[in-house]
Amino acid sequence: MAEKKTEARGMWVVRTDLTSPEKITTAIKYAVDNNFNFLVVQVRGRGDAFYNSHFEPRAEALEGQPADFDPLKMYVEEGHKAGLQIFAWLNTHYSWESATLPKSPEHVVNKHPEWLMRTEKNEYTLVGGGETEGAYTCPSNPLVKQHVKNVFLDVVKNYDVDGINFDYVRYPNPEFCFCDGCMSRFKAQMDKEISADKKAELTASKDRLAYTKAFPKEYDQFRRDQITDLVGQIYHGAKKIKPKILVTADVFPGSDDAYNRRFQDWKLWMKTGIMDILMPMAYAEDTEKWKKNVEDEMTARGDRLVYAGLGQWQITAESCIEKIKAGRKLGADGFCLFAYGSATNDGTDDAYLKKIKAAVFQQKTKLPKTPWVK
Repeated sequence: MAEKKTEARGMWVVRTDLTSPEKITTAIKYAVDNNFNFLVVQVRGRGDAFYNSHFEPRAEALEGQPADFDPLKMYVEEGHKAGLQIFAWLNTHYSWESATLPKSPEHVVNKHPEWLMRTEKNEYTLVGGGETEGAYTCPSNPLVKQHVKNVFLDVVKNYDVDGINFDYVRYPNPEFCFCDGCMSRFKAQMDKEISADKKAELTASKDRLAYTKAFPKEYDQFRRDQITDLVGQIYHGAKKIKPKILVTADVFPGSDDAYNRRFQDWKLWMKTGIMDILMPMAYAEDTEKWKKNVEDEMTARGDRLVYAGLGQWQITAESCIEKIKAGRKLGADGFCLFAYGSATNDGTDDAYLKKIKAAVFQQKTKLPKTPWVK
């Protein structure tokens, strides 16, 4: 299928490519040279900041750089000069992934361990394993919601970013969160709906999980509601500050998995207008499977946009090209490669990107219009 006049073409840029001015300059050059038009730069990786934050500590990875080095500021200023749009990528609830604690006492893991998601045994983890990447903050905790909202809106207020990008805006899996706060808040919600006898029965139980065991489907919805509530708060807060800013989210590509195991109801976000652009992490190597994932988002998008993700790190350039052609036939509004670092051998060459440019990104394009953004 022929190239479109407007098509989003981006890359996720992991925080390891924000650690020096030289890396930033190279990333921008490679993007422009190969006809990409936006970058999604990871400025909140693990409860830390690759920018001047008023709420979280400076990332440990920047310790070797001068105090006035601000990666996000440089990406925005230099990216805009080069004609790129820059989206600030912030990991939402995922906050740490090591048995070694963060150095800063102000880091959320050190300052507020009571904010971390817990299992049914009331335990939290700092390290990854299985479907759990590491420590997450509890989505139902009002203090967590306020903190995360502050972090996102701090970026919106102080940087001329074109968009903000949610990642890990979900639960890791159904094993979380069962902290005392969640149990208390869920109990309070259900007590308004159940009979006095049922309330007395459950309240008398010595099992701290009595309510979640009695109402498993309701508890799943309770968890979905927490994520949706935060997305809505940040969406409306960001638009109030900058009406034209784009709000985007990286989501699990299968709506069933996202809905039932991550409690990430992205279909509702699109339907109710609290998301401008969905960026499904459609990383399947097989193109037919990839198409099925993207079709799910395309069906649910309504008047919103879909920038289809590509698992670049595990596929050849030819496979990437094949998926871009397939995505165009499906009507995708654009594409985003995960990730810049793997596509360029950690910023040392752009041979992979040149192949894509020669086959499907021959002409420069602008990002698609968002008519609902005034």
